[in-house]
Amino acid sequence: SDPVLVKGIVRYLKLKICSIHQYLGEHYMRKNTTRRDFLKTSAIFGAGLSAPMIFSRTAAGANYTNEPTGNTVTLGFNVPQTGAYADEGADELRAYELAVQHINGEGDGGMLKTFSSKALQGNGINGKKAVFVTGDTQTKSDAARASAKRMIEKDGAIMITGGSSSGVAIAVQGLCQEAGVIFMAGLTHSN
Repeated sequence: SDPVLVKGIVRYLKLKICSIHQYLGEHYMRKNTTRRDFLKTSAIFGAGLSAPMIFSRTAAGANYTNEPTGNTVTLGFNVPQTGAYADEGADELRAYELAVQHINGEGDGGMLKTFSSKALQGNGINGKKAVFVTGDTQTKSDAARASAKRMIEKDGAIMITGGSSSGVAIAVQGLCQEAGVIFMAGLTHSN
């Protein structure tokens, strides 16, 4: 961060807070202050106090677990490859592999020639090639958690996705939250 920019932002925010404080003082001198007036001024004051957070490095997510440092970004696909939901897991894994092909701009990814994405540029994730690792949840919470832990700690996955049941999703979500890694539940349901 540029120190001059940060000092300028801090100076600006101090002036804003002073003006809000002055406004609050004048506003509450009146006798007919309504609940709506109070809520409006509280919201303005709260926004002024929270504004510095958008300028901090961690607020923007610049420092997170497994921040990619090389030319690739690793995604973890944690799906049931054995067990009761292995068929659903195979379909889910094919869909994830297709998504990675589209993200990286490799071939048509099996899509119809009429498909053209306005959002995907085919240059990976922030210019880095997306790669993936897989894990077998076996439709069991303990196996899913162990698989996700391996992908985070050994393979350096920045995101884990998948799931086949609510128990699996809850177990993996808890681990990812503790580790500071994104978890996206893909296919979850409970019986």
